[in-house]
This record gives sequence, C-alpha cells and structure tokens, in this order.
Amino acid sequence: MDHILEAERKGEINHDNVLYIVENINVAGIETTLWSIEWGIAELVNHPEIQQKLREEIVAVLGAGAAVTEPDLERLPYLQSVVKETLRLRMAIPLLVPHMNLSDAKLAGYDIPAESKILVNAWFLANDPKRWVRADEFRPERFLEEEKAVEAHGNDFRFVPFGVGRRSCPGIILALPIIGITLGRLVQNFQLLPPPGQDKIDTTEKPGQFSNQILKHATIVCKPLEA
Repeated sequence: MDHILEAERKGEINHDNVLYIVENINVAGIETTLWSIEWGIAELVNHPEIQQKLREEIVAVLGAGAAVTEPDLERLPYLQSVVKETLRLRMAIPLLVPHMNLSDAKLAGYDIPAESKILVNAWFLANDPKRWVRADEFRPERFLEEEKAVEAHGNDFRFVPFGVGRRSCPGIILALPIIGITLGRLVQNFQLLPPPGQDKIDTTEKPGQFSNQILKHATIVCKPLEA
C-alpha cells in the first residue's frame, strides 16, 4: 500500500488507478482466502477421520488448551498438509491471474505473439490424474508421503496455487497462516459436523471465470469439545 500511495503522490498513477488496485487486492487477497477457509471446513466436516487426526496432532504437539498460533504452524505438518490439500483440490483461482508476454515467444512448438493474454490452468496441473496419486480424493497424507517435498510457493510446477516467480501472488504470506490458524483453532475447540439431518456438506462447485467457490453455503454444527 505504501508503494501504491507513493506512486500516486509522484503522479505515476491517478486516484482511479489506486481505487482499482485496492479493490482487486481485496478480492484477490481477502475473498480468495475466505473461499479457501470455507472449502477447508467443508472437507473437514466431510472427512471426520481427517478432522480427528488433525486434532490429535495439535494436542500432541501443543498440549491441551494451547491455541494454535503462527509460530506453531511449522511444527504441525499435518495441519500444513490439510491446508495444501485444500488449495490443491479446491483451488480458489484455478486459472491464476492473467499475464502478458512482452515479446514473441515459442512454447512446446507453439508460437505465442507478443502481448498475448496468458492463462495458466493451475487447477488442472494440481489435479492431473497422470501426475497425482488418487488426484480426485481429499487426502492430506499425500504431502507427508509421496509428495512431501511439494510446497505451495511453487517449487513444483504441478502445484502453483499462488503462481511462481517474480509475479507470484504476494498474498501467500498472509493466506497460508490465516487458513492454517483458522482451521487449526476450529478443530482444536470444536467437532465440526454437517447440518442437522445431513450426512455431508454438498461440495458442488460454483466455477466462475477466475474463481472456484462452493455452490451452496452450509450452516455447520460446531460442537464444543469436552474439556
């Protein structure tokens, strides 16, 4: 924000540009994090065994009654795996943010003229059954077993929920801890259950041009855990 306001003071951008940038930061940085949290909660409700395994890790590492904080996240590998699996299977921005090449380029034998709009189908890369074991399943264990070296910052091109390189999404430094802390604290304090009369939450997707949200919002039951 300091850089944006400084650019306005220097006359490099006008006030309308500032409003446009801030609005898009809100959508790209805040709303997408909320979508991911909603997807994570839905998957935990629909997979009580994963929810219980996560709860057991938190108790084993932090002890009873200690709230999950950001410094704790690196000591909670299963929680990190739940976050990564949520971002993999339910990627909030499946085509990432559009980019443009300044010069003519060639990729895999295809000519890409200068100033083309480039979209990366990150969702397909992360859900390609040829490159992921049981790709259609919500299975956090994959990031502790066959894919334990894969991180969300783009060290493996199969999994780039925030893009990669100089123009990757800077919101990663906020999104990952916010999602982890929120899911962790919910699980350590409550048993997350589906709405009364239902066995599971409906996770039908509501795909948009640049977003992947849950179609029907659900009111879940948060049953306090016994002390």
